[in-house]
Amino acid sequence: MSKHDPETPRARRPLWRRPLMIVAQLLVGLGLGAVIAEVMFSQRADGAFPHANFYVPDPELGVRLEPGASMRFQLRQNPLTTIHVNSRGYRGGEWPATTDDEVLVVGDSQVFGLGVEDNATFSAGLAEHSKRSVINGGVPTYGPAEYLAVARALLIERKPKVVVVALNFVNDPFELARPNRERHTVWDGWAVRSETAPADVFEFPGRRWLFSRSHAVYALRRWLHERGTPPGGAELDDPIDLGTPSEGGLHDLVLASQRAHAEVADVKQQGVAAIQRSQDRLGKIDGEIAQKRGDLDDLVASASEYQFNHLKQQLARGRPGDIVDDGSSESSRGVQITAAMIRAAARERDKHLATLLRDEARKGKHEAKDLMTADETLQNERRTLREQIAAGRPPVPPPASIFRAYLESFKALCDEHGAELVVVALPIDVQVDAQEWLKYGVTDAPDMQESLVLLNDLVTDARGLGLRALNATGTLLAAQPGAFLDHDIHMTAKGHAALAQALAATLATPLVPPAAGPAPGLPAGRSFAPTPEEWTPDTEVAVKGSSAAGCTTQVKREWLRIQCRRQKPRDVFVAIEVTEGDTPATMAIRTPDALSLVTPMTIGEPITAQFRWKSVTRNLEIRWPAGADSKPRFAGAFVDAPAQQAASPAQHPAVKALCECHNGFYNDEFCEDPGALNGGDASGCEPICGHFYADPDLDAACLAAHGDKCPDRLACVQNDPLAAPTCLVGHVHAFASNRCFAVCDQVHPCATGACTPWQGGAVCL
Repeated sequence: MSKHDPETPRARRPLWRRPLMIVAQLLVGLGLGAVIAEVMFSQRADGAFPHANFYVPDPELGVRLEPGASMRFQLRQNPLTTIHVNSRGYRGGEWPATTDDEVLVVGDSQVFGLGVEDNATFSAGLAEHSKRSVINGGVPTYGPAEYLAVARALLIERKPKVVVVALNFVNDPFELARPNRERHTVWDGWAVRSETAPADVFEFPGRRWLFSRSHAVYALRRWLHERGTPPGGAELDDPIDLGTPSEGGLHDLVLASQRAHAEVADVKQQGVAAIQRSQDRLGKIDGEIAQKRGDLDDLVASASEYQFNHLKQQLARGRPGDIVDDGSSESSRGVQITAAMIRAAARERDKHLATLLRDEARKGKHEAKDLMTADETLQNERRTLREQIAAGRPPVPPPASIFRAYLESFKALCDEHGAELVVVALPIDVQVDAQEWLKYGVTDAPDMQESLVLLNDLVTDARGLGLRALNATGTLLAAQPGAFLDHDIHMTAKGHAALAQALAATLATPLVPPAAGPAPGLPAGRSFAPTPEEWTPDTEVAVKGSSAAGCTTQVKREWLRIQCRRQKPRDVFVAIEVTEGDTPATMAIRTPDALSLVTPMTIGEPITAQFRWKSVTRNLEIRWPAGADSKPRFAGAFVDAPAQQAASPAQHPAVKALCECHNGFYNDEFCEDPGALNGGDASGCEPICGHFYADPDLDAACLAAHGDKCPDRLACVQNDPLAAPTCLVGHVHAFASNRCFAVCDQVHPCATGACTPWQGGAVCL
């Protein structure tokens, strides 16, 4: 058979060549398909990814941006942008040479500018508005610890004049104590949460490009992720419905709001509860004091040799104007008592008490002394509680901002390098505008207003440290609608532009730290004015000429009280004026029935006041010098002065209403026939405003604070700190007065008055 014979079999090809050809064809087909798929997915995405994919690991900071990287970025229907990373690993072009007025901005993706072009970040806008060199040091995923680390490195290298730290409230409050190396790791160029990254991956040539830059692979991974079965068994951190990964989302926002709401409510409740406990204790103390004094009176009266009857006990404990039921009298009628009757009964009681104390001492007993000591202890506790409540110092004070210690550390770093720290409190979109919830499909949204306290606390703390601070909430609200990306927390170019302009204005405004307000409370050795209940008639001290003037003089702690009441129906009171030793807490008032002065005394400082009646003028001279034993030695006298011919000044407009309030609570009467007070005909008695004292200039503020609540209104004008009106921002109470004083210092001068030191600060006096 010929070799060309068709019947002759051809030489067989090697068997291995056919499968190899099939594999080659498959590979070519798969490769061509992959290329086609890549082109299709890339074209569909316009070459963009919705997340940054150029991270490299960093042992200190967790991640860094790959130097020289670039990518196209687009999140949903938001504008397509291009991101460039310079050779230093930061956003934008190469940095210029350092300048003397350079500004460094540090932060996370909001500073970095996800969603806007390189030249549309607020750092770029700040450079344009301020005409200064501005370095964008923002890196996505970074938190407070990393801002500090970036600033530390660049302060050493570039020596910027200003460092701006933008604290983002979607996640920075939660990342204070957790560095980024514990939160994020790099997985094929993506920054993912550490807990979602695989323990190890299968490495092969081209893996990094394939898994970070291939649109087809990204689409596959996302498809698998949405079905819960990502490659490698780990869940890719891609909560697309909640915002950009590693930057927080709505769950974080809700948590921040709820946490802030709970903290504010808790602090308020603790403060209210503390004050309520103190006020409840005050009520119990009053009851205990009354009980102790009653026991002491009973002890005095129980001694048979002391003829101290029930009526005299009541008189000794009474106040002018009180009604005393004389249970031992036949008629059992009420008796209205005067200061003279009270003083007489009190002197008799004190005489018997002194005898009782001597008798107990001889017998080795101390029942009466123990009751007196208990009374004094309760009085001291009462005064301390009252001052604590008045000073607004509950046992659990409101907490400072959670960033307080962080700001102190950051400021110390900047101070060390001669740079100024500026703080930006950056809110989340839904904190700025509740309408932003709608883009997330949330209709039953939580109220984020309470979470704004976090931003306010931050700004308050920053300014308290002498730093410039900007709360961006109002700025971004003014830029609405359109200040934030669709379905994302990041700012748009419009939002960045608004923030850049506000920040430039902040930097251009001269740095004037707020005036340091005085500490609450009073200096050592000072106390608030005694309450009316504390002015018992048995505390009268000797003042020469006071009886002839119809006046009584009392001293309680460092407080002086002079009251000149009507003695005759024809008495006409003209004026009272303090000419020496006046203080903001001094209360001088003329009523139709009395001249009254209540004022604090200072050792060594004289007090002089003029009391004018229609027929006579008297000068009161009070001296309180320290003796050889350093104890104050009180001395006072009324001295006749030439009669004043000037017309009587008009009655203060608040006096009439205040006296009506006073007469509604005190049976203050004048009886032409003194016998009426001892059971006689009382028809000749008339109500008066003789025992009232106050600062009538306070009444407008007290009326606004308490309205027609007479007890509170009276307490307010009598400088009772528990009834003090609320002061406006920048004003405080001082000098044991219920007046409000503007806070001042060298850079915050007084519009009127003198800037006067007080409790570590100063106020306009």
